[in-house]
Amino acid sequence: MAQIGLFSSVVYLFFALSFSFIFRKQAWKALLISSILTLGIFMPLTLLVFLIGSGIVYQIGMNMPSSFPWKSLGIGILTGFLILYKLKESWIDHLSLLEVNFWEKSGVWQIVGLSFFVFNAISYLIDIKRRFIQPADSFLKLASYLLYFPTLHAGPLHRFTYLSQQFDQAKITERSVTNGLRLILWGLFKNFVIAQRLNQLLISLRGSEIAGWWTLLIGCVFFFYIYFSFSSFIDFFQGVSEIFNIRLKDNFHKRIYFSRNRHEFWKGWHITLNEWFRDYFFYWQIKFKFWRNKPYLLLLVTYMLIGLWHGISWQYLLWGFLNGAWILAEKALQLPKFRHEGLLKQSLSIIYHIAGCSFIALVFIYPTLGDLWDKIQMPYYFPTEIWFLQRRNICIILIMFILVDLYHLWSKEERMDSFLERVSPWKRRLIYGQLVLSILVFGDFSGGLNNYYLAF
Repeated sequence: MAQIGLFSSVVYLFFALSFSFIFRKQAWKALLISSILTLGIFMPLTLLVFLIGSGIVYQIGMNMPSSFPWKSLGIGILTGFLILYKLKESWIDHLSLLEVNFWEKSGVWQIVGLSFFVFNAISYLIDIKRRFIQPADSFLKLASYLLYFPTLHAGPLHRFTYLSQQFDQAKITERSVTNGLRLILWGLFKNFVIAQRLNQLLISLRGSEIAGWWTLLIGCVFFFYIYFSFSSFIDFFQGVSEIFNIRLKDNFHKRIYFSRNRHEFWKGWHITLNEWFRDYFFYWQIKFKFWRNKPYLLLLVTYMLIGLWHGISWQYLLWGFLNGAWILAEKALQLPKFRHEGLLKQSLSIIYHIAGCSFIALVFIYPTLGDLWDKIQMPYYFPTEIWFLQRRNICIILIMFILVDLYHLWSKEERMDSFLERVSPWKRRLIYGQLVLSILVFGDFSGGLNNYYLAF
């Protein structure tokens, strides 16, 4: 799916900037047309499905005040299609077209961002039913929300009112362009210099004869790869949106990789997805008598559903169960959070969490639990050739990771564009130079700007 990456994003930005000069006072129309054109060029099936889906959601939303259970029908249609599509991996392999699985090989004919589309659509219908919002006053307004290109690759999830209000006020200013380019540069740095290199290291480790508990190293590298890949896409598309004065939500807390326990981790990881399940599933279900006295069981079910969000399989279901069970175990054991403890205790708690993350990551990425168990129970073995083949790559990853972490410490809770706007001009230019030089010298462009989360 190499075509669904940097080039498609550049094309979208070109369209958006071009049409913004035509629709000066209604920039949301420029953004909608740009999303439609970009999806039509690179992802035609995605465009077709999303336009049909948007039409259905719009009609259901307009008919919501009637006595007919339109909300249930809409949610049923959306979740049913999402489940069927996620189940495709279990039945599409039985099809053979010229001995090539065309559905899987061609990114053009895959539906990209379906989970984000469906969850945004469901939140829209539920908010109408709860009378939090009024239905969109036109199909185009709803389509501009559901088809917004920067949120289809990796989210974040947003409520209709959050984005629609910003669409109405979207405009290009010198400050918005500057801040947008800062975020784009930051996202490109994290992706090409760190995420892509972690991916190369991960490929080498998985293709090696590493065995025993050394296998946890694969999970550890995957965990950091997922963070830098996923968060870099968020940064990148936050920057694209910021150019038009549209502020997308943050999806990660800074230094989330150094969480001290699982509860702290999930408060800052994929934030908008967690908020969605909290607001539209957990809080809804806890009102029922069956769940009222079983909040911990409901929490466990919620995390299992988060696992199934990634794919309909026992592998993802177990991954979600383990996450929920881990949080409940920490709560039952009343483990200290070590926020204000000494350096040694904080370091041990970070190591504890990274080790647990590494194991759960193995459950996430290994095809079957049998394969994982066979790998772990083998005698300990670390292939030393990995170090000799990847030593330059590893050194670059470690140095650049330390650099990113220092930036996170320096900027504290500020987003990177706000931080760069605040620092003095000479420091800002120095950071620009370092980021650009790092991309040009150490960037790995072999895989393009691809995002692991496009699969979900």
